[in-house]
Amino acid sequence: MARPVPNLLLRNSLKWFVAVLITAAIASWFARIQFLWYPLLAVVMVVDDNDDQTVQAATVRILGTVMGGLITFLVHTVLSGWVGVLVSLLVMIPLLQMLGWQSALSTASLTAVMFLMIPSHTVLNWDYVFNRALDTLVGCVVAIGVGSLFWPRSRYTEMKLADGRLRLKLQQQLGRYAAWLTQDGPRPDPLDPAPLTADLQRMEQLVAQERQGPRHRQLRWSHWEQRLRLWQQAHFHWIAWERVLASLPAQQLGRAELLRSAVAGLQQQLVAVPSPTPQRQSLLWLELAGRLQLPLLPLLALAEELRPLHACLGGLNRLAPQ
Repeated sequence: MARPVPNLLLRNSLKWFVAVLITAAIASWFARIQFLWYPLLAVVMVVDDNDDQTVQAATVRILGTVMGGLITFLVHTVLSGWVGVLVSLLVMIPLLQMLGWQSALSTASLTAVMFLMIPSHTVLNWDYVFNRALDTLVGCVVAIGVGSLFWPRSRYTEMKLADGRLRLKLQQQLGRYAAWLTQDGPRPDPLDPAPLTADLQRMEQLVAQERQGPRHRQLRWSHWEQRLRLWQQAHFHWIAWERVLASLPAQQLGRAELLRSAVAGLQQQLVAVPSPTPQRQSLLWLELAGRLQLPLLPLLALAEELRPLHACLGGLNRLAPQ
């Protein structure tokens, strides 16, 4: 099996190229495929960036071809030309909606229009409908096979990568804070929230797709939904914590042993055995504000953000993907 291609545009282009090439070769080898555009059109419409959606698109494509061909065949026994196409559309739209097959409507409509290429309604017989459905099936099978065998895409792998990037960014930033508080470097600037948000949004998209896909049961016992909620909360509290921290004077805050121990606790939550959420220590923070002449309200806000952030990071550590 080929290794995953990191560039999505290159990956999809190669999938389309290989699928079209194989389909054209099959159509040239087997003389029974009279109309090459049916399997090729199936490939173009079925191949999708999401492998699960490829299977769904193939089902819709085959269903739409069969229904469109059947309805158009029945209508063209009485009417022909554009009038027959119009009547076919007027019949198939409410019929597909009544059956709950709205997703097959575009393919069925396209099939009805393509039947205008047939010079006589007598050619639109049962064999023709069966053969066109078989031609479409060839393109769908090739598209699914190429998507499954070449450069398969795993949502769980992508979620783990996004999760790892988020963890690494927080670990590195906490390390910089620890170095600053031990007088081993300057106070770091807050992390740019854009990369954090991008990874979180990507994780949200992948979890939503997996929830709607055929492996939704696996999502439940893999704890990714719980992990996503923890990351959403951790993202919010981290940004708030860093903003409050950046508003406090660096010189006085750098001598605060209480903050040093709090940062060490956050580091432990991510990389070591997580511990229970500490109790509120309002008196200690009040004493720190008076001793170092720090503004009280921002310091108390910093302390309040520490507790939920500490709990979220510990939960993420416990539910870390294997």
